[in-house]
Amino acid sequence: MIYAFYLDIFLLRTFITNCLILIFVIYMLKIPLIGTVVRLIASAVGASVCECVLLLLAGSYAFYKWTSVLVVVPLAARLAIGRKAGRKIPFLRLFALCMFVTVLTGGIVTALDSFFSSDATVMICFGFVISYIVLKCFCERSNESRRLYRVTLLKDGKRACATALYDTGNLLKKQPQQIPVHIGGSALFDIVGEDASFFDVPYKSLGNDGGSIKVCEFDEMTVMKGNGKLILHNVLVGRASDSLFEGNAYDMILNEAVFSNKTGMENTLGKQAAHK
Repeated sequence: MIYAFYLDIFLLRTFITNCLILIFVIYMLKIPLIGTVVRLIASAVGASVCECVLLLLAGSYAFYKWTSVLVVVPLAARLAIGRKAGRKIPFLRLFALCMFVTVLTGGIVTALDSFFSSDATVMICFGFVISYIVLKCFCERSNESRRLYRVTLLKDGKRACATALYDTGNLLKKQPQQIPVHIGGSALFDIVGEDASFFDVPYKSLGNDGGSIKVCEFDEMTVMKGNGKLILHNVLVGRASDSLFEGNAYDMILNEAVFSNKTGMENTLGKQAAHK
């Protein structure tokens, strides 16, 4: 029996499927999409071409399928997330995530095929990929225009994520070292152990001539900014009342010294802030 093989349809379906897989992987790794769109598309195209070559040369669907899942997709994901982010993500973790996402995506495509025609499935998935990329990039740009940034805090190997407002009015610093203090909601301190030490930092605000805020030191803070990131070590974060963030799109307030290039950020407890 002779089977017809349409190269253009195969490449289009594998490209869209690979885009879906890479989008899910990037989303689950909490990597901003703005700086990865070109790499994502290039990786998806490269993976589709490799999968096509594997199928044509091997002539075995089973060999093509397992080689794609075990080799091609993880390598494409590694290329899509970039060298800098890839250094911090263990390959075994990325490999396991790719396996999970591949199975999930395969199930979604199969389910769509059972309800719609093959051509309709391609159009639905293609529309989703394009819409997601456009809307996600627009939202990330919109957040930055409103001075909202994605922030990740690290404490004893545990991570907490937040949406932070860059407030030039936050001038709070620990004296006498002039160390900037950021402000966060109570949820950010869930990663702090019971034996973590807090100390009081006095402050003054409008309508309050004197007060103090409980402050804890975090090992690292990463602020996503455009296509890059700002990594700060040994940062101080004060625990504020949740009522401060109630009804707002953010749950953290960055100190004005983060982007002001003043001397405050050079005086952090140890390592210098570094742009990556």
